[in-house]
Amino acid sequence: MQILNHESRLSRRELLRSAGAMGLGMAAGLPALAQGAGAADFKLDKQVRIIVAYGAGGASDAIARYVGDAIAQRGGKPVIVENRPGADGNIAAEAVVRAPTDAYNLLVSGSSTHAANATIYKKLAYDPDKDFTPLATMANTPYAMLVNPKRIAQTTAVDFLAWARKDGQTLSFASANVGGRIAGERFKQLTRINAVNVPYKSSAQAMTDLIGGQFDYYFCDMLTALPQIKAGTVRALALSSSQRIASLPDVPTVAELGYPDFDVSSWIAIWSARATTPQPVSAALSRWIGEALASPAGQDFLVKKGLVPTPVSPEHLLHLQARDTRDWGRIIIEAGMQQP
Repeated sequence: MQILNHESRLSRRELLRSAGAMGLGMAAGLPALAQGAGAADFKLDKQVRIIVAYGAGGASDAIARYVGDAIAQRGGKPVIVENRPGADGNIAAEAVVRAPTDAYNLLVSGSSTHAANATIYKKLAYDPDKDFTPLATMANTPYAMLVNPKRIAQTTAVDFLAWARKDGQTLSFASANVGGRIAGERFKQLTRINAVNVPYKSSAQAMTDLIGGQFDYYFCDMLTALPQIKAGTVRALALSSSQRIASLPDVPTVAELGYPDFDVSSWIAIWSARATTPQPVSAALSRWIGEALASPAGQDFLVKKGLVPTPVSPEHLLHLQARDTRDWGRIIIEAGMQQP
């Protein structure tokens, strides 16, 4: 299969046209593929392969398996979920672009592959716009700023910052993905503390080392953070989102600490590979995913995982891609996160 290498990005008009085409109203395109059957009767003619850009056990993996079950139930074909972590999601994105035609190939990733990486990397082996069809934004995932209470005595973010600024000391913070890294870098920029990044390939590895006292703080995804917060092994000092969340109502946002411009939340989304997934199939997948996540069971699943429900639509996904490619790009350049 030929790899598509496009140097240009879609224009705003083309993006909006693509969004309209992929809206949930695209069900009108289904009967042609379903040989006259109604949209509700539409079934897939081959299995679905979902490649997840992060390791097993994380938020992206959990939601991929949840929607995978929904697709299998509605589409009548098996759904295979594969984890391909590494290189800020680039390994998974390239795998989807290269995937054989024996299945409909989907990517579960987020702000890394379809926003930040355009600035971090000089060249990508995939085009975030032209190689993928947006299906849905599935969840918003704020980060919790965590410390080890055995290593850090301060119990509030205000006290932590006062301590961090003493004697010109240099702290260390972990990141397990691009969003967590950007949250940590933005926090450092705004609060003017000295800190160096310690990168990890998975949230679980970073959490293990936080508990082991290997660094000072960690902007961690909620799925990994919540069990340890409840167990008392780590302490949450602040949230990266613009508003507090239901699962941690007593934890303030960084914005509440006097930094109103701080709002760094990642999003988890799903795309289909345009080369191996016809538009009518993508439309059906988008509709099924939306139905599954909008249901009471889907909303309950998201909240229990520490995820924030978000509009589930291709249009919203395209908006986020454009916004964060621009806004995160500025943070990435200022923080010197670009690869040589």
